[in-house]
Amino acid sequence: MEKKLLPREKLIKDGIKSLDDYELLALLLDTGTKEETVFDLSKRIINEFGFRRLFKMNYDEIIKIKGIKIAKASKLLSCFEVTRRIISGEVNELKLNDAKSLFQYIYPDYYLKENEILTVVYVDHNLCVIKKDKFSDNSKDMIKMPIKEIVKNALNIDAYGIFLVHNHPKGSLYPSDSDIKSTLNLLNILNDMDIHLFDHLIISRGMYYSFVESGCLKNVNII
Repeated sequence: MEKKLLPREKLIKDGIKSLDDYELLALLLDTGTKEETVFDLSKRIINEFGFRRLFKMNYDEIIKIKGIKIAKASKLLSCFEVTRRIISGEVNELKLNDAKSLFQYIYPDYYLKENEILTVVYVDHNLCVIKKDKFSDNSKDMIKMPIKEIVKNALNIDAYGIFLVHNHPKGSLYPSDSDIKSTLNLLNILNDMDIHLFDHLIISRGMYYSFVESGCLKNVNII
């Protein structure tokens, strides 16, 4: 009977992709507890939460998991944050010259978010990001667009233009009447100040809706 390989042995022999989720977690946790081996602990955590839920947890949430204390919680959170930073670092090099590049740039900020978040990306003449503001009231349904604050911030940093992005956690990819009305109101105000509104994206379930591509914002050109 062939001996079952331990995760480290399996990694070396067959590559990292050959490992099951609980084996990857076991390598991160390294040790178990008095009551459970590291493999039993990892299997229980994966069965109860899975990596998707773990990835969204903060310290206070992770530390409440039976068998997880300060050292293990710190290691998991560090690993998840490294992943976020790598993703952000890769997309931050993109130039924001169309809806697709904007989506690639901003999507890591929205990955697995369950509340609605409005992001305003301020850019210079070269479409390089000057600043990124986020607005949220922890609602899953709708967030009010803070038009006065957006305009004030754009003027303060001498932005050439802005991009708007918000998500629909419930899954709808299309703008509501309120989304369209507030976007057009902001467009008119910015036009009077010679500041460009280049696009407004709605993100949901890994996809996006572009106001420009759909024709909701007419005569808008990214140069």
